[in-house]
Amino acid sequence: MTTTDPIDDPAIPALLSLDRHSTYLSATGGDAAQAVRLYSWNVAVSSALWGDFHVLEVTLRNALHEQLSEYAGQDDWWTTPMPLHISEIRRVSEAVRAVSSLKGPAATPGHVVADLSFSFWTGLLANRYHQRLWVPALRYAFPHISCTRRDLHRDLERLRRLRNRTAHHEPVFARDLPSDHSKVLRVLGMISPAARAWVAHDTRIPAVLAARHPTVIGQRPTTF
Repeated sequence: MTTTDPIDDPAIPALLSLDRHSTYLSATGGDAAQAVRLYSWNVAVSSALWGDFHVLEVTLRNALHEQLSEYAGQDDWWTTPMPLHISEIRRVSEAVRAVSSLKGPAATPGHVVADLSFSFWTGLLANRYHQRLWVPALRYAFPHISCTRRDLHRDLERLRRLRNRTAHHEPVFARDLPSDHSKVLRVLGMISPAARAWVAHDTRIPAVLAARHPTVIGQRPTTF
């Protein structure tokens, strides 16, 4: 039985831009009601993805930070002659300035680490750092690695792009989201089986994916 849902209010589509709404109309064969429900489901799955990304990003940056600190012999490894490319040096400098401005004398290396973006950390796994950082240090952040550094970086880059799409409220419904979720679990498992088990247990992704069809056709209410 079809439920009554505020998303079915005819005023809702007008809140979206024509270009944005047209993507969902195309995906639902021009069905206006299903298009706006698909939009709401896209919000729901994007919301659920943030749980995965939260644990992945924090786990990754802490694991890499730990190895860089050990390699440099100090927690503020960026103050040592670290073999970073100029673009990464600039990003670290910006993070240090931002943290110092906000925290003053209370600023710690942990504050700087938290201020560096996901793209910064994934960038450290790129090919140009293979000999400079991966071989001597960063490979130890992945004690359970089951692929090459190149494949690891490729998966993280795909996840980074998905993270950015969700952050900018873009459609992700057409992606292979089960595969994306599996990539998160796979990367986490290479760093820490405990982190993988945590996300596998707590994530809402499988439930949200299973709810897509009944949500879009109106058999269940939208929620995010």
